[in-house]
Amino acid sequence: MHETHWLEGNSPAFRLMIATSWLAPVSWQKNQEERIRNAIRVGPDWTEYVRLVDRHRIPALSWAALQRVCEEEIPRNTKQELQQRSDGCRLQAVQHAMLLAEILKAFNRADIPVMVLKGPILSSDLYGDLGLRQYRDLDLAVSLEDISRAQHCLDPLGWHLDSSYFPMTPRQWGRLLQMEHDLSFVHSKTGCVLELHWRNHWERPDQTASQWNRSVTLSWKGCSYQAMDPVDLALFLCSHGGIHAWFRAKWLGDLARIYAEGRLNWNAVLDRGLSTGQEKPMLASLQLLHILYELPLPRLQGDAWENLSPFLVQSSLRALGASKDPASHGALDLLSDRIRRGRYDRLVQRHKTWRQILAELAYYRGDYQVLCLPDGLFWAYVPLRPFLWAWRNLSRIRAR
Repeated sequence: MHETHWLEGNSPAFRLMIATSWLAPVSWQKNQEERIRNAIRVGPDWTEYVRLVDRHRIPALSWAALQRVCEEEIPRNTKQELQQRSDGCRLQAVQHAMLLAEILKAFNRADIPVMVLKGPILSSDLYGDLGLRQYRDLDLAVSLEDISRAQHCLDPLGWHLDSSYFPMTPRQWGRLLQMEHDLSFVHSKTGCVLELHWRNHWERPDQTASQWNRSVTLSWKGCSYQAMDPVDLALFLCSHGGIHAWFRAKWLGDLARIYAEGRLNWNAVLDRGLSTGQEKPMLASLQLLHILYELPLPRLQGDAWENLSPFLVQSSLRALGASKDPASHGALDLLSDRIRRGRYDRLVQRHKTWRQILAELAYYRGDYQVLCLPDGLFWAYVPLRPFLWAWRNLSRIRAR
């Protein structure tokens, strides 16, 4: 089946989920409403639809979109389930917003510049409503030099490193900061998760610095924060969704809203994408918006579309249409997915140097927990890496 007709081969419930995975601006509202009506008239399996809403994490968006066509017949129990999910999403958003404001105030007092990634501020920016997007964690970015100070600010607020972390020597922490890209914290009272980034793992250090230089200072609830340049934000959303093969519709819904509002010159986005190695996820994202939301492909300079591998789009459609999240698959599915995912990753990301590949192969944080060497013997982790890998896997087999 040709990709542009891919959506027609899916169930009415899936088509309805895609149609309600965003809230179209006025210019596209009639188009969205017609697609919603068409999917409802075919007679979707409402149990399947509610399951898809949960799977793609769009409870408040789907309910808001359905209310635009309230004359259509929706079963009463389905309405109740969707409204309950929407209300829960909004309550969670309020809780996250309060926690975010508390963190921003602490960082402002400590004079730590902070960039907010996604979350309630993105929801407010896209829809004028911080409760429409569902987010289960907070994502913030600070500079690598400010990580230690940021941790000191978070501790009195009840944020502590999650259970995957353990005491490490200075050399071990130094390598973690060099090889990884964020720290994960859990709030002691609410259980909310915070990811504190110092870079995005698809970025080079110079890209991260340039992104900070282009950011602008804005205010939210009396707190200042750094906001990404609009082109950087678009590329960030494309790359974030791209590295996950777009297995959640809510990520595409965000991008569809930005595209439909005409916020960007996509040739400018392509130019920056080419300079940062993000052009492939960006092009694949635009193809997906065309297939799923009927948004027209922008006219891009040169032969941009000819250089895009169809496999990137096909893999994303496959992940999007899967009944479960990737982590929920069985062992046999996992093996086939790994093979496919390996090819996908090679296509979607900028090629790594041999030095980067070897450095990643030589590093695994869990090695430090299996064998805690003093910093004077830190060099020994590299030759011991195969033995530590074997020991960890044997331990897992025995535990089972």
